[in-house]
Amino acid sequence: MDANKNTAYAQHVWLNGHIYTEDDNAPLASAMACSGQRLVYVGDDDTARQFIGPDTLVTDLKGLTVVPGFIEGHAHLQSYGESLLQLHIRDLSRQEILKAVEEAVKDLEPGAWLIGGMGWNNEVWSDPSYPTRQELDTVSPLNPVMLPRMDGHMIWVNSQAFSACGITDATPNPQGGEFFRCSDGSLHGCVANKAADMIKRHIPDPDREHRIRALLAAQKQLLAYGVTSINDMSTSWENVCDLKELYGKGIYKLRFHGALRHALGRDADPKLHEYFLKCPETDLYDNHYTVRAVKFLADGSVGAQSAAMTEEYSDRPGHFGTKMYTDEQFYQEVKEAAKHHMQAITHAIGDAAIDQVLRIYKKVLDEVPVPDHRFHIEHFQTVTGDSRERAAKLGVWASMQPTHAPNSASMALRRLGRKRARGAYAGGLVLETLGRISCGSDAPVAPPDPLDGIHSAVTRTNKNLEPKGGFFPENAMTREQALKGYTIWGAYAQFTEQDKGSLEKGKLADFAVLDRDLMTVEADDLLHIQVLYTVIGGETVYCAEGHPDPLLQKAGL
Repeated sequence: MDANKNTAYAQHVWLNGHIYTEDDNAPLASAMACSGQRLVYVGDDDTARQFIGPDTLVTDLKGLTVVPGFIEGHAHLQSYGESLLQLHIRDLSRQEILKAVEEAVKDLEPGAWLIGGMGWNNEVWSDPSYPTRQELDTVSPLNPVMLPRMDGHMIWVNSQAFSACGITDATPNPQGGEFFRCSDGSLHGCVANKAADMIKRHIPDPDREHRIRALLAAQKQLLAYGVTSINDMSTSWENVCDLKELYGKGIYKLRFHGALRHALGRDADPKLHEYFLKCPETDLYDNHYTVRAVKFLADGSVGAQSAAMTEEYSDRPGHFGTKMYTDEQFYQEVKEAAKHHMQAITHAIGDAAIDQVLRIYKKVLDEVPVPDHRFHIEHFQTVTGDSRERAAKLGVWASMQPTHAPNSASMALRRLGRKRARGAYAGGLVLETLGRISCGSDAPVAPPDPLDGIHSAVTRTNKNLEPKGGFFPENAMTREQALKGYTIWGAYAQFTEQDKGSLEKGKLADFAVLDRDLMTVEADDLLHIQVLYTVIGGETVYCAEGHPDPLLQKAGL
């Protein structure tokens, strides 16, 4: 490049870095330059210096590792933010949770709801049996309590909650849901999926101030994790209004790609359906806000025994889980989405649910051809038969969550048996056939830390390095694949690969600076890598404590 041919100098130049670009044609670089939100150069230091003018900000990266901004492939933004504000119960024992509830209700008026953040996990308790309403009654006799399980598909409630919602021992299970019951038929205290919705609808909605606080809390933590873009899996009408207000004021920096939940069908929110009819909306607020997808829920979870399986649960004979839709219901809703040029994104965990989704996707796409549809199966969690081959033939995208595998290992073995568990949470296995997958956390089910996810994808173990040796380690991903799953493949999953996911000339200047090289550290040290800076559109939006903002550095070296 000849600097004399430049029409303008760059606004910011970064030098002396170890940059993983995720550009297959030039995978490594040492320098970048940007003007506005976009990169004008990615390559070597000598050439990058030619973009430095008298007003150019220059940052010496001092050999630090740079990766494209992480794309959180599957999260629930509002719920994650609320979980940061609500009663903390994650990783607590049964008795610790009961003690926390007992203390929290002391500050509530009788009859006021107590809502916990995500989420309790009976699988790590000394007694893994499901908790009961009587246990909560003991510590909260006057206040209804609702505590979500860590997977989001089951809640634990007390007798006051059932009473407040008019639910009795005689209340039947709704389609797609279950009230767990004792041997005598009485309500147990655990409630799954559509039955849980019958309780949640009685809980007062958070006001606008609380919703905004939650969105800002979520953004703060995501930026600290190096996340620059998010695929939201439960976009509501309130989210649409709140986010547009925040983006309009320049307060929200995180790039948002939303999938509308409850926009179609018998449970549709009228306001959200009206908004759906005006979609897709893409690249609003300078490439910060896009809604071009609709989210569907085909089944529940293995942890709640509501994932729809073709064979019975190993620990519950005669039980096969629950489908949320009949074929006809699902067909009608997916077809409506396709006709409005909206991407279909469907949660499917059990193999029976995956089969249903693939059948209906094929039927819809045969009738409404969409050459580049990128319809999703979220989780793709129980791989059996020829589901991978059918998905590949249809061009269906798989979005998976690496931390789910080790965190669910003992439960998967007990509920599915070893043969089925070998094909569960199997990122490497699905990748082998589909060629690429996107990765996420399902926050607030798990913390949305991509480095934690990359560690689990590579080692098949969790933060506690369990299970020893990894959960079916043959289903691991390489570090290179895992990084792509959180960057360029994540961009492809949301139709943004021309703008995001790799560091190339013309793309958005979104990246994270790390204190260590994620490709060369010991595998378990991936858990200890620190994000030092997060940059979105050339703007430093996060600095780790003790590290100066690079934007404050003087121009010129």
